[in-house]
Amino acid sequence: MINKKTIFTNIFSNWANLAVNILISFFLAPFIVHKLGNIYYGIWVILMQFTGYLYLLDFGVRESIIRYVSKHKSKKSVDELNEILSSGMLLYSGIGILCLLITFIFALSFPYLFEISNVSITTIRLVVILCGLTIAQSLVFNVFNGVLMGLQRYDIFNKIGIIFAFVRLGLILYFLNQGYGIVALAFIQLGMGLINNITIFFYSKNLLQIHEIPFKYTRSSLRDKFPTIKKLYNYSVYVLINNLGQKAIFYTDALVIGFFLSAPAVTFYAIAGNLIEYLRRLIMMSNNVLNPVASELDSKKDDESINSLIINGSKLSILVAIPICIVFLLLGDMFIAIWMGEEYAEHSSIVLYILSISTLLAIPHTTISSILYGINKHRIIANLRIYEAVVNLGLSIILIHYYGIAGVALGTAIPQAFFMVVVLPIMTRRILKFDFKKYLVNVYLMPSIASIPFSLAVFYIATNYKTDSMALFFTWILLMLPVYFLSIFVVCLSSNERQLFGRVLKKIIPRKQNSNN
Repeated sequence: MINKKTIFTNIFSNWANLAVNILISFFLAPFIVHKLGNIYYGIWVILMQFTGYLYLLDFGVRESIIRYVSKHKSKKSVDELNEILSSGMLLYSGIGILCLLITFIFALSFPYLFEISNVSITTIRLVVILCGLTIAQSLVFNVFNGVLMGLQRYDIFNKIGIIFAFVRLGLILYFLNQGYGIVALAFIQLGMGLINNITIFFYSKNLLQIHEIPFKYTRSSLRDKFPTIKKLYNYSVYVLINNLGQKAIFYTDALVIGFFLSAPAVTFYAIAGNLIEYLRRLIMMSNNVLNPVASELDSKKDDESINSLIINGSKLSILVAIPICIVFLLLGDMFIAIWMGEEYAEHSSIVLYILSISTLLAIPHTTISSILYGINKHRIIANLRIYEAVVNLGLSIILIHYYGIAGVALGTAIPQAFFMVVVLPIMTRRILKFDFKKYLVNVYLMPSIASIPFSLAVFYIATNYKTDSMALFFTWILLMLPVYFLSIFVVCLSSNERQLFGRVLKKIIPRKQNSNN
């Protein structure tokens, strides 16, 4: 039996954690840029993308831990679960050592890979090592992150994350204001990550005890643990491939720019890239819930409902993304000037325009991907991600010589549009046989028509007004959003969806009236 209360609690805790981290990153970014300067901030961005690649060493094993914890919890299989967790810890310990080895090599070679000047090489190498230590300890503790998620306690995982996000924010503000630089930033990241993971470790152990499956490390030889390690890996091989493709797509841009241009150029690109990343994470967080829904429908052989889920889920995703992308396209330069400063608007805004268009067109792929994971057909998305990543890297290296950071944005946008907008829906249709014409009309045509009034309103603001106030900027957006919502209601919603919306309102309005009485 599905526990809807637990599901909704987990979903909203995910959103809360995401919202907190986005808001903190949003307001912290200009502070860090101005405190570190363009050179050191560009180096920091490169290191963050490097650590993003180190997370690939997870090999997708955490998803296996989640699956087996959930499976053995219901059966109270103490010995089997302890063997899984012990093998996972052994595997991650080896991965942690490999992570440190890669980090030391990268630290030694950093000055030769990237064009940097007027900085301390010793300082940069120390920061690289601290970042590597952060990832290494995170990988070792990833077993217990998987335990919390397997026990469906995302609420605890997110609560801990939110608390330490605010602690980290306070430490960054204090130490950077005191004149400490990039080294302090790296130490804060390492310290907060370690304490966060130790807290999760104790929560996980206590919860396993409550569920009467206490954790105890099983001591056996590597040969004895090898079958369990292989089982963990086999389950997640396509998760690994997909993660590899995603990292290559979204975390190579700074490396390419740092290698061919300079660290300050990375800063200009990262400002726009961060805004797109916030949007991407918002949509992905919304679509993650479709995975188990699709899995349940697939077990019932309900292909019609799965096809409907693809169309309606994709429509919802693009409806959420459209107003954000319209603001990026028409007011992006003004927003960047307010957020980061006038000197960043010219160079960063062109990157924002390019990535906004491709991201908006490709947004439905997040829905399709989640459903493919749910019906165990995620090999499709995994393979396409690799192809996209290869083309992305090749185009970015070619176009950067002609168009600078805008060329890197084009190198990301073009393959994303081809593989995620064109190829993925076609390949998915071969499996699920959904109505492709209905998909195009509901996902692209009708939302485009519905967005016209909002686009005109934003265009009017862009051509007639200018401000340096963040509060006034968001006030404009909030005042224009009802125009968008009304257009969606009239153009995009079916009669059944309008009736559902009306029933929800009827439930809400009387409560407000009664509370006033």
